[in-house]
Amino acid sequence: MQGTVLYGTGDVRFEEVPEPKVTKPTDAIIRLAATCVCGSDLWSYRGISPVNQPTPMGHEYCGIVEEVGSAVRTVKPGQFVIGSFFASDNTCPHCNFGYQSSCQQREFVGGAQAPPFHIEI
Repeated sequence: MQGTVLYGTGDVRFEEVPEPKVTKPTDAIIRLAATCVCGSDLWSYRGISPVNQPTPMGHEYCGIVEEVGSAVRTVKPGQFVIGSFFASDNTCPHCNFGYQSSCQQREFVGGAQAPPFHIEI
């Protein structure tokens, strides 16, 4: 599968990356319909934030859920989803007050500029 990988300042490559796999019970795999370049992606691209190793890009996305882990209860295969840079559990006090980006169990999402990609929900 092809994905977008940042190697360093101004060095973005579209190259072969591993196929996503469900590895944790809270994982999901999403086949992307569209992704965006976020302003925060540009910090590393411009060299303002250092890149120490090849880094898959992308955390603004929408697509169709293909597969979910055994503990995923809120999304199902075939469902259209929209996501951002953090996945949240929607159960902690922060989420219950509407602050999902401050979720106590939040997981950073990256690598969303590729056909199907892996996310922990």
